[in-house]
Amino acid sequence: MFTLLPAASEALAGTLGRIAQVAHRHPAAADRLLEALCAQAFDAGDTAVGADALYARFGLLEPRGRALELLPALEQAGALAAAGHFPIQAARVCEALGRIAYQQGEYQLAGEQWSRALDLAEVNGHLQTGVAARIGLGQIHYAQADWSRGLRHMRDAAEQLAGTDDSYLAAKLALNIGVGSFETGDLPAAERHFSHGLAAARRGRHRVFEAEAHWHLARAALARQRMDWAVADCRLALDIAARQGYPWLEAAASRTWTEIALARGDNAAAVRSTRHGLALAQRIQARAQARQAHLQLAQLLQAEGDAEGALEHLWQHLALQSEIERLSLPARATLAAPPAEGGGAPVTPEEQLLHLCGQRQRLASSPPTAARAELQAASARILGLMRVLHWPVDQPGGLSRTEQPRYVDLLSRHGAPLALPDAALHPCHAELAPLEGASQARIEVPLYDGAQLAGALWLVDARATRAWTRQELLIASQLALLFERFA
Repeated sequence: MFTLLPAASEALAGTLGRIAQVAHRHPAAADRLLEALCAQAFDAGDTAVGADALYARFGLLEPRGRALELLPALEQAGALAAAGHFPIQAARVCEALGRIAYQQGEYQLAGEQWSRALDLAEVNGHLQTGVAARIGLGQIHYAQADWSRGLRHMRDAAEQLAGTDDSYLAAKLALNIGVGSFETGDLPAAERHFSHGLAAARRGRHRVFEAEAHWHLARAALARQRMDWAVADCRLALDIAARQGYPWLEAAASRTWTEIALARGDNAAAVRSTRHGLALAQRIQARAQARQAHLQLAQLLQAEGDAEGALEHLWQHLALQSEIERLSLPARATLAAPPAEGGGAPVTPEEQLLHLCGQRQRLASSPPTAARAELQAASARILGLMRVLHWPVDQPGGLSRTEQPRYVDLLSRHGAPLALPDAALHPCHAELAPLEGASQARIEVPLYDGAQLAGALWLVDARATRAWTRQELLIASQLALLFERFA
C-alpha cells in the first residue's frame, strides 16, 4: 500500500496508515478491512472517503493480480465522484482504470484514462496523481517500443516529484527511468536508477518494487554477462514475487530466468520457466506478457524440433499481437479534418490555424468587436466546439475578483491552459456555475495584457464531458495568443 496525499480526511488518513501496517504481514486481513471501510463509506453517502478507500484497496490488490475484481466498483466510484464534485477522487479512479487497461494491453483506453487523470490533477494541483499519470503515459510509449519518448515522460514526472517525500512514487519512477535508460543503451544509468529504485522500495517497505528492482538488476547483469549476479538477483525477484503473490512480476522474472537457463544450455528449464510465466500472465489477463511468452515458447519448441507445438504458440502470439494492436487504435480521430471548399483534400486543424495566423494583419485593421467575432467562429471550427467565450477580468459582463476570487486566483497561479474533461469536476465549480458554458467540458486559457491577467478564453464543447488531447491544448494556446492581440 501507499500513502494518499491528501486523503479525504485526517481520520481516513490515520485509518489507512494503520491498515497499511497490517498489510505488510497480513494482506488478506488488510483487504477485508479496506473492503468494509469502502462499503461503510459508500453506504453512508461519503463518496470521497469511499473512493479513497477503494483506491487504497486497488493499490493493495493490483500487484497481486486482482485489479480486475475492482473494475465495476471503480467505474461506479468514478461516476459518483463526478456527480459529487470530487475532482481528486475522480482523478485517482482514472489513474487506477488506466492501470487496469494497460495490464490488459488496451493502450488506447489506458492513454485516455491517464490523460484524464493528468488533466484533473493539473487543474486541481494534485501532484501525486499527476506524477502517477505521467508515469503511465510514459509506459504506453515503452509498450510500443518508443523508448525515447517514454523516457521524456518519465523525466517530466521526475521534475514534478523533486523535493517530495513519496517513497512509492520515487521507487516506481526510478525503476521506469532505469528501463528507458536500459532500452536506449545507457547501461550505467540504468543500473544507477535500478539501485535508487531498490533503495526507495526498501525505505518505504514496498515489496513489489523491491522485487522488481532485483528483476531489472538481473537483466542488467545479463547484459554485462555477469551470470552470478543475474542468478542471484533473479532468484530474489522470483522468491519475493512468489511469497508475496505478485503474478505479473513473477511472470516477468520468469522470462529472465528463461534467458538464464538458455545461457546455461538448459533448454528444459527454459521451457518450464516460460510455461509457468505464460500461465501467470493468462491468469491475470495480461495480454502483452502472454504474447511474449507464446513467442518465447515457439522459439524454444522450434529449437527442440517440436514444429507443431512451436506453430501453435506462434499463432497464439500473432493473435494476441493483432488484438493488442486493435485495442490500441484510436476510437475516433482526435480532430476531424473538414472537407476543403471545392471538394479538395480535407483541411487539417493545423492548416486552418496556420491560415488564421496569416490573417493577423487584416484582423488588426478590423474593428476589435468584429475581429473577436471572427476569431471565435474560426476557433469553434478548428476545434469542433459549440461556442468560444471571452471573459475579461473586472469588466462588465466578465469575471469579477469579488464574485469569482478562487477562479481568478487559479488562472493567475496556473498560467497555462486548463483542460476540463468533465465540467462537474472543476475546482471552482460553485463560483462558475452561473456563467454561460459552465456545465460543458472546455479548455480554459488565461489571457494576459503584458504580465497582468486580463481575462480567460473558454473553448466550450457541446457535451458535459470530452477527453481533450495534447494536440488540442497546443492549438488552444496558439488561439489564445491571437485573442490577446484583439482583446
